Amino acid sequence: MAIRIPNLSKLASIEVSSFFKKTPPKTQGERKVGLNIGHGAITACEVSFGAQHQLILEQCARKEIVKDKPIASQLKDFLHESKFQSKQVNMSLKGHGVVVRFLSFPKMNRSDFASSIQFEAEKYLPFSLSEVVLDYQIIEDIAVPPKTDLNTMKVILVAARKTEIDKLVNLAQEIGFKLNVIDVDVFAYVNAFEHSNPEVKNQSVALIDFGAGDTTLAVVDKGALVFSRDIAFGGDDLTEMIHRKLNVPVEEALKIQLDQNLSQPEHKIAVEEGLSRLFQELRSSLNFYYNQNQTATPVETIYVSGGLSQLGVLLELLEKQIETPIKKWDPTSQFTLGEKVSRETLDPLTPYLPVCIGLAIRSK
Repeated sequence: MAIRIPNLSKLASIEVSSFFKKTPPKTQGERKVGLNIGHGAITACEVSFGAQHQLILEQCARKEIVKDKPIASQLKDFLHESKFQSKQVNMSLKGHGVVVRFLSFPKMNRSDFASSIQFEAEKYLPFSLSEVVLDYQIIEDIAVPPKTDLNTMKVILVAARKTEIDKLVNLAQEIGFKLNVIDVDVFAYVNAFEHSNPEVKNQSVALIDFGAGDTTLAVVDKGALVFSRDIAFGGDDLTEMIHRKLNVPVEEALKIQLDQNLSQPEHKIAVEEGLSRLFQELRSSLNFYYNQNQTATPVETIYVSGGLSQLGVLLELLEKQIETPIKKWDPTSQFTLGEKVSRETLDPLTPYLPVCIGLAIRSK
C-alpha cells in the first residue's frame, strides 16, 4: 500500500506517490531496490520486472547495524558490498514519525470527504497539520466487508512528519541513490504478503512481524488493511529478559533464545516467561480490534515472520494462547530467482525480507 505526498517538491526534489498504491513496476528490465533500515539490521532486495509480468529477485542482503557508527556510512558500505545494480531506492517510515489511524466517518461522497478531512484530521493526530504530509484511503474502495454499516465509511488516515521525510531524502542523497518512493513499513509488509499469498485474498488474516525492537500486528480482511499496531517488544527485549532471569551474559542469553530444543527446564521457563508479555499484548490488541469492529470477520489464520518466528516454542505457545492456526510465509515465493540468488542463500533471509520486498515491488 502507499500514498501521494502533496507538495513534496517544496521539501525535496523527488516525487513520492500514494502510500496506498500497490502496483509493481511495468517497464521491462526496470530495477528497484527496497531498503529497510530496522532496529538492529539493514535489509535490502533488488527486484526487476521481466517479460510476461514476471518479477525477478536479483539480489538480497542483510547486515547488522553497528551502534555508534553513522548510519549513512554503514549504508554506503552495505550497498557497495552487496553490488546492487540499480541506483533507485524505495524506503519507508515507521515509529513516531508516522501515524496510521483507522477511523469511521458518516457516509459522504468522495469530493466532500476530501474537503472535510483537511479540517477533521488534526483531532486524530499528535501533531499539527502544518508538520505533516497527509493521505487517506477509504477502505470500501478496496473491499466492502460483510455486514458493513452503509451509513458510515471506514477510512485509513496516514500522517507522515515532514522532518522524517526530509531525513530519508537527505539519507538517500548522502549514499548516492535516487529516492523513488517513500512508504510506510506496515503497508509495504502487507503489500509483500498479498503478492506472495494471492490465495488468501478473500480471507481475514492477521500478520505478525517479530522485529528486534518491536512487533507489528496487522489484520487484513479481503484485501483491506483494517487494523495495525506496533507493540514495544521484540527479540532484543526477550534476550534481555533471559539475561536477567538466568543471570547469564547477553551472548549466552541469545544462544538460549535461539535454541530450538530448550532441553534445560530453566531455559524453557525463562523463554516462556519472556514471551508471556508479548502474547498478552497480542491478545489484547486482537480483542481491541474485535471490540471496535463488532461485525468483523474472525481471523482465520495468523501468518508470522521476523527473527522470533524461527522459534518453534514461540509458534507452539502462540497457537495455544490465541487459538488460531499459525503459519510461516515466504515473501519470495512468487519470484523468479536471478543469477545472483540461490535458494540455499535466500532461505535463511526470508523471515527478514517482507518489508524490503514490499518496497521493491512498489512503483510510483
